[in-house]
Amino acid sequence: MTNIAAAPSSAETAAQLPTKLAKGFVDRLVIIVPYLWLLFFFLVPFIIVFKISLSQTAISMPPYTPVLDFGDGISGFFAGFRELNFDNYTWLTQDALYFNAYVTSLIIAGISTVLTLVVGYPIAYGMARAPATIRPTLLMLVILPFWTSFLIRVYAWIGILKPEGLLNQVLLATGLISQPLVILNTYTAIFIGIVYSYLPFMVLPLYSSLEKMDYSLIEAAQDLGCPQTLMIGKTLWNEFFANRDWPVSSAVAVILLLVLTVPIMFFQQAQAKAQEQGK
Repeated sequence: MTNIAAAPSSAETAAQLPTKLAKGFVDRLVIIVPYLWLLFFFLVPFIIVFKISLSQTAISMPPYTPVLDFGDGISGFFAGFRELNFDNYTWLTQDALYFNAYVTSLIIAGISTVLTLVVGYPIAYGMARAPATIRPTLLMLVILPFWTSFLIRVYAWIGILKPEGLLNQVLLATGLISQPLVILNTYTAIFIGIVYSYLPFMVLPLYSSLEKMDYSLIEAAQDLGCPQTLMIGKTLWNEFFANRDWPVSSAVAVILLLVLTVPIMFFQQAQAKAQEQGK
């Protein structure tokens, strides 16, 4: 009986095996494809650039001495290891130009990130709190700039910010300024361009997180005194544990108890009288 019962189960398992194998192959393929993309379009170019960085400048085409070239065979490839050097990296530590360029880039990137967050968070928050019927439209408006070439959008900003551009014309026409502002080719123009270019990349992740947030929890926390509301319970705790003024905190607790109990006592007495009169 055991063998008879086990036979259908084994046959069923054997029949499901190709399906499981196919599903496993598809699951692995979904993971493999992005890794292959990164391999060919990120890792391989990075290795090529790193190899060039270990070579020397030469008046030729391309303008460097080839290193680790498979054209000379395996022996030539391994012989090329002796020609590798880190002189270029040493030069970067000796010239202040490159250090200052790195520092300036990091500062601009940091300031731009903060500015993008300041501009992007209200937009994402407003989209997340908007009615569900108009959220797709708002999302489309955020994605809409991607439909236009990045180069065209940058040139449009050049036309807006240049001395004879649209912004200066509007400000001059309204009388807010008496002469054109110099904005183009300044740090201000750099921050405007970076914030405009990367704003969708800030808004979309924030919107995705804020949309999933349960706002009833925030409302409940606000009702319970979080985080900045000054309530007597928090004051009592601060007097006990922060200021360690137990007499004052005890007085606060007594008053709180009276505030809570005295109205209840009057309410109960009023109810008792009403019940007696009703009888």
